[in-house]
Amino acid sequence: MAVSLPSKLVLLSELVNCERGAKVRFLGCVDEYVVRNASLKLKHNYPPSESPKVANVNVEHVLESVQRTELDVGSWVNVIGYVERRKDAGIFVQAIALWDAGNIDLKTYQAAVQARKEAG
Repeated sequence: MAVSLPSKLVLLSELVNCERGAKVRFLGCVDEYVVRNASLKLKHNYPPSESPKVANVNVEHVLESVQRTELDVGSWVNVIGYVERRKDAGIFVQAIALWDAGNIDLKTYQAAVQARKEAG
């Protein structure tokens, strides 16, 4: 029986430091949904002193379970997926799960992720 490895909770801005093939979980705000290639452009302006980072998330494998509202610009979503490296500039993730983040308190979320990272 195959065992699935746990995902690593990261901030969207940290995806650039993740190795190819790493299984990650992160939060992002939908900036654009590109229908022709079933991909989301997600942003999260954290840390605020830097320009917002963008993650290109392919949702092709999870489209059957994704709600239409989760693809709307401005929606906050949680993603579990695998980091990919491509010749194109930017961060690419192949989603294996995507769900609505609900009414998220961003400051609390950011502080919790940072505290978890610092705790090891």
